[in-house]
Amino acid sequence: MIRIGDTLLSEDVFDEHFACDLGACKGACCVEGDSG
Repeated sequence: MIRIGDTLLSEDVFDEHFACDLGACKGACCVEGDSG
């Protein structure tokens, strides 16, 4: 785990490819929250 401020991130974020399917989620996964 990697700590950035008050947030813990898995090291997998550096290895896994993430791509949002805007056609499927209509931007719901891009809504700002407490953790960004």
